[in-house]
Amino acid sequence: MVADAPPDQPADDPQAAGRLKIILGVDYGTTFTGVSYVTSDKTSVDDIDVFRSWPGDGRPVEGNWKTPTVIAYGAENRDAGRNRWGYEVRRGMESCSWTKLLLDTSAETAEFDDPSLRDTTGSALFRLPRGKDAQMVCQDFLTEVYRFVVGNLKMRMTPEVFDITPMECYLTVPAIWTDKARTATREAAKAAGFGSRPFDAIRMIAEPEAAAIAALKKDLRPGSVNAAKAGDNILILDCGGGTVDITTYAIRKTFPALEFDEICVGAGGKCGSTYIDRNFLSLMTRRFGQAFESVPARRKGPLSEFMASFEKAKQSFGTSENDSYEIYPIDMRGGLRRDHYDEDEAAVILSKRDMEEIFDPVVDDVLRLISQQVNHILQAKGKRIKSIVIVGGFGNSDYLKGKLDAWCATNGGIKCIRPDFCQAAVVRGAAIRGLEGAMPRTLICRRHYGFQCGYPFRPLIDDEKNAFVLWGEKYCSGGIVWMIKKGAELSGSTYRTCGVNREMYQRGSYLYGIKLYSCNLDTAPKRVEDAGVVPVGTISVDFTNVDMSRFQRKIVGAELVYKLEYDVGVDFRSDEGVLRCFALADGKTIGVSTINFTDLGE
Repeated sequence: MVADAPPDQPADDPQAAGRLKIILGVDYGTTFTGVSYVTSDKTSVDDIDVFRSWPGDGRPVEGNWKTPTVIAYGAENRDAGRNRWGYEVRRGMESCSWTKLLLDTSAETAEFDDPSLRDTTGSALFRLPRGKDAQMVCQDFLTEVYRFVVGNLKMRMTPEVFDITPMECYLTVPAIWTDKARTATREAAKAAGFGSRPFDAIRMIAEPEAAAIAALKKDLRPGSVNAAKAGDNILILDCGGGTVDITTYAIRKTFPALEFDEICVGAGGKCGSTYIDRNFLSLMTRRFGQAFESVPARRKGPLSEFMASFEKAKQSFGTSENDSYEIYPIDMRGGLRRDHYDEDEAAVILSKRDMEEIFDPVVDDVLRLISQQVNHILQAKGKRIKSIVIVGGFGNSDYLKGKLDAWCATNGGIKCIRPDFCQAAVVRGAAIRGLEGAMPRTLICRRHYGFQCGYPFRPLIDDEKNAFVLWGEKYCSGGIVWMIKKGAELSGSTYRTCGVNREMYQRGSYLYGIKLYSCNLDTAPKRVEDAGVVPVGTISVDFTNVDMSRFQRKIVGAELVYKLEYDVGVDFRSDEGVLRCFALADGKTIGVSTINFTDLGE
């Protein structure tokens, strides 16, 4: 079943129409986090303000679009006195970095994921304090961001005005994120304070979607040098610290209002700029062995002076014509080769070829992702890409930009555009979404979604171990009915339902669950045990306050048994930006439906 809007979709408060609102864009990244701000009485995207003054002695004098996504707990750093975050975290502190990547632990390992992630998870690079999981650490960091943002808004608006002004938060997430990871990010942000006041709201938006909105409303708007026009197909390449996302949009019209659609299944992987850092550390281990491995983690971890020095080299690579780069300080002993290590300066010496060896696996993955997307669109849709818009922190790399320019020149002369301040494109786009409501008319479903189902048992074909009896009929368990297919268009608020039949004893539990599965293979399998089928979560329906007279009933062994016949539905494009579930009987909502992403037991 498909419809424009699922039943009982929460409606906007009519009293809120025309009321002043605060609109926040929050780009919570693997390595850096940004926040944008605008009020609903503004009329131009140029009115959007991106926070550039962040707390901490480590911030650049001229300010920065983002603050480092890092937190150091006071309990682990005696001299800190309290939790420190962003630029407040000093080198040498016990801290937590890159934690965002731990939110997505799905078995759906992408082809382009950095393979070293499997080895480094749980190591010093991805450390978690005792008693805390990744979502808790993300929540703690976002709590500090929320307090900082609220403090700034109160100074700008006065506390009295802020306290009565609704705030909508548009939180960005990678498009490749699983539903579990999207929900974990949302829950961490809400627990941190975003969207927690009674009249506040929090909505999710995919990072390349936000980047597309920013680019189309500013850098590609009518009259600009690279103006997009109706019929153009634009590929958004979002290269961040942890993830790379590719999404392609077709421009329907640019005036009087922008209209655009996603035109095919996007692509991506966990192969952002932190992959380069891990390649560098891997090179150090191979080249120096025990001499490097014995260096304490705080001297070579993400916030060490050593990695800060490498970050400068990483940013300049491709810009300058340097033949060598010194990365320091790193104190190693053991007769190391002078062409690789300067003992007097405690500096590692990297050649230009070393830097290429560190960069190229990541850049090659990005180019392969682009090539696959461009070729798929040409072969499956008969469409050509006019422009590639590169955004994100890693998008600032001149080495990456040079490789992209060369690839574009040999692939039909595609134009490669890097907007000014491309690292702020995502957070700007999130605020534009809230200010103008700009969004794609249609999105493309990235996975198949379905429920486990029983079907009439087939003798000599089905295994007896999967047999069960319902209402006197023999069935086979373990099949899957796919509600929506990978590549399906999600237009407006798109939902699908699946019929459920089961018995319920009057003196038994009134809470029933059904597992939701997904698969990102092109062809969906037929059974739950087939390769590629991944459990998403358990949808539970509570019948405690449901009028049971609507269902058939019979007496079994002096006990009343109901034959439940209802539909379980999932909204794949809810206003909140996460999966929304519900249950229907005779077309009316029944019970209370929730989805649990952690309880996947029977």
